[in-house]
Amino acid sequence: MITGVVVCQLKKLVVFDLDGTLIDSEDFIVWSFVEAGRLVGVGVDPELVRESIGLPLEVVVERVLKSAGASESVVEEFLEVRRKIARENWRRMVRLFPDVKPALEELRGMGFKLAVASSAVTERIVEFLEYFGVLGYFSVVLGVGPGVRGKPEPDVLLRVLEASNASSQEAVYAGDREVDCVAAQRAGVDFVLVDRKRRGTSSWSCTPRITVESLLELPRVLKRL
Repeated sequence: MITGVVVCQLKKLVVFDLDGTLIDSEDFIVWSFVEAGRLVGVGVDPELVRESIGLPLEVVVERVLKSAGASESVVEEFLEVRRKIARENWRRMVRLFPDVKPALEELRGMGFKLAVASSAVTERIVEFLEYFGVLGYFSVVLGVGPGVRGKPEPDVLLRVLEASNASSQEAVYAGDREVDCVAAQRAGVDFVLVDRKRRGTSSWSCTPRITVESLLELPRVLKRL
């Protein structure tokens, strides 16, 4: 079901968030934090982790472990333990959403440029997309790095626009979280909420241009933009 206001505007670039939009990784991320906390002796609030997904890793770690009263040395140990857990387990616990490949195929066939912008490091994004066989659909894949802040700051999206030779008016950003919406708003890009779990936006500080429940709805939506 498509909801929201549709504005007539020629679009040529579709930018996607990674976690929760292209890959089903939410439960894995929560598990990895809780398990790493257990191994280093820190209680981790799973709901706080879930609410923080979409922010840069260092921000999530600071938010979650600070609330647990962890010392700096424990934080460093936690980061190393979680990194090892994630590296060893993501392939068996993370999956590509089933609507991704058909949606990307159709969008590419319609002539859209496709890109990915995430608060993860670029190497991680590329590794996931390559593993799931969809890296070739994207002309630009960018994450955080030196001088590039994660969401809700607009840096990553602005870098994608620059690399794609597209204006903010020519792009849309598809994501699943409020932090994605805020980043898109700050970049001047129309935001499409991918609300597979029908969580709604009643508590959000910004409003999506359009809401879809599946990426398969995107081609129809974008024909009208």
